[in-house]
Amino acid sequence: MTEFFSGVMPFDGIEWWVLAALAATHALGCFIRGAFGFGSNVPIVVISAFLLPPHHAILLALMTTLAAQIQLLPSGFRTADWQVTKPLMAGLVVGTTTGSWLFSVLSPEWLVIILGGLIVFIILMDTICVVEKLVRHVDLRSRRLAAILAAIGGTMGGLSGAGAFYFLVVYLKHACPTPETLRGTNVMLASITMGVRLIALATLGFITPTLIVEGLILWPVAIAATWLGAHAFKRSSPGGFYIALQILLLCGAASLIYKGFQQLG
Repeated sequence: MTEFFSGVMPFDGIEWWVLAALAATHALGCFIRGAFGFGSNVPIVVISAFLLPPHHAILLALMTTLAAQIQLLPSGFRTADWQVTKPLMAGLVVGTTTGSWLFSVLSPEWLVIILGGLIVFIILMDTICVVEKLVRHVDLRSRRLAAILAAIGGTMGGLSGAGAFYFLVVYLKHACPTPETLRGTNVMLASITMGVRLIALATLGFITPTLIVEGLILWPVAIAATWLGAHAFKRSSPGGFYIALQILLLCGAASLIYKGFQQLG
């Protein structure tokens, strides 16, 4: 074990103010995950990509939000809607594995452009009420529909490190009867996605000793911010929860679109 971590230089060459900005960014993301059960990676990845190379930003987000996810698992397990969760699992595993492989072969420039494009698609889908129209014609608890949506969302999340649940939550908020079950379902599905990504990226050689140590350095910030987010959720009303959720979606989309066009320019 000692040899595995020998020669590790976490955040090598990074100035103190960049590290402070990274800590604040990860705190913001983990607060969001604590409140909603998902959603931490979009703000973390988008802001961190201004401070680190895109691949590094995405991988570091995975390592720090792992702490948040472990913290949320007990409440997620208790409150998840398992009739909704179970049919989504297989699709998420297949999609996330595929997306993780695509992540390993794409250039940094294409990563941010695709991430922005995916969220544009999500917002357009919500704006023209695709799911609302779908509700009139299909059973939201259909296993086939769930598997298709999960595979698409998993591919998006595995590829970009963020955005899978910005897509799935549009479906989940109709399938789950209450904000509490929506949050619990998000937690359990995000845990599955995170586990698959860790295994796939470790197999592909992306999870290095340096990355592990960098993640552990930021874990105290992640744990504290997740706790604050979870307590903020308990104080929110159902109406306020869904309004905040829509604001979160729009802010995430706007920041990703900006980042994508910046890279194109």
